Amino acid sequence: MINAISKSMLLGPVLLVSILSLAETSTPEPEADLSGTWTLTIETPMGISNPILTIWKSADGYDGTYESRRGKRGVEDIEVMGQAFSFRMMVSMPMGDFEMVYKGSIDGEKISGTIGNAMGEIAFVGRRSQ
Repeated sequence: MINAISKSMLLGPVLLVSILSLAETSTPEPEADLSGTWTLTIETPMGISNPILTIWKSADGYDGTYESRRGKRGVEDIEVMGQAFSFRMMVSMPMGDFEMVYKGSIDGEKISGTIGNAMGEIAFVGRRSQ
């Protein structure tokens, strides 16, 4: 009888410790800082492009501009979630307007990811210059 009582007294704390050790303590990942001026490198079938992405913090989150051979335009819906980011912009071309969706990750002074549109995706990398 004493042996059964000893086992049950020991089993309770062991079970509690096991349950507590399995419980996740989820603290949100700190948001990376996307603000700054980024020089991007994009390899396209027409050659390498080096547009300039400028992002700054605003009252609503982030705002930004994108400057390339085709001119300067605003970027929209900038989101930063932990180390990940995304934004979109519209590009006018002779064959029509296209929405470009950038998705990537921030690693200190570098970013990388993909640019997607209705025709597919291509990769980009970038380095913070300011």
